[in-house]
Amino acid sequence: MDKALIFFAKSRYADLFGVALVVAIAIGSGYLSTNLAKYVDWGPWTSIIPLGLISVINVGISMMSTRLTGRLSNVGNVLGIINTALSGTIDYILGNKAAIITYPVTFIVYTFAIRKWQNSERGKAIEPPTGAKGRAIIAGIVVGSFAFSLIANYIGYGGKTTFLFWITTVVFGLSLSANILNALKLSMQWQFWLFYNLVQCVKALTQGNFANVGKYVFYIINSVAALLLWTRSGTAAKEAVVA
Repeated sequence: MDKALIFFAKSRYADLFGVALVVAIAIGSGYLSTNLAKYVDWGPWTSIIPLGLISVINVGISMMSTRLTGRLSNVGNVLGIINTALSGTIDYILGNKAAIITYPVTFIVYTFAIRKWQNSERGKAIEPPTGAKGRAIIAGIVVGSFAFSLIANYIGYGGKTTFLFWITTVVFGLSLSANILNALKLSMQWQFWLFYNLVQCVKALTQGNFANVGKYVFYIINSVAALLLWTRSGTAAKEAVVA
């Protein structure tokens, strides 16, 4: 099983399958032909902005960011920062008013991640902090991430604590925790991504969005595979570097 997961984490065929999967889901949802004018009226030019096409390209970037980060490649963080800029813009247009607060923070975290990875040993995760101090640091990251998510979304949703507000708060809290741990190049980020993907998968199931269920099942497997790869020996990890 371990060998199969390591193969999955390193396989470029799995990259192609993942990109094809998320793009096919985006196209199958009928979103591809959507233009910006469907959501905002910023003048006649909005009708020529292919928001659907941009979104489909963005999901492909997101998939490759995740896959390359899983192989300890800093290119994954570079793609992550591009994905953050596009996703934040799209989310805001689609009604997530908290995006104007939350996504810039994620952008900053990715910027830090790129510099941190450049100054660390290539192809190898950093040893996590240990002892009481280490546990306090990790707890501080998690509590701080969820506290920020709660405040940012409360402001963004105008104080309305709807079901969507709570889902968005939990999802962003998990992703911010994982992104900060990624910036520190700590393997435990993948445990947070695993839980994040499980929440998203359950959400898709309750919505009857079975296409997205398939996408998040892929991401769940990828989280487990990446965690295994990151926790292997330094030699094994170095063999996984692709860029």
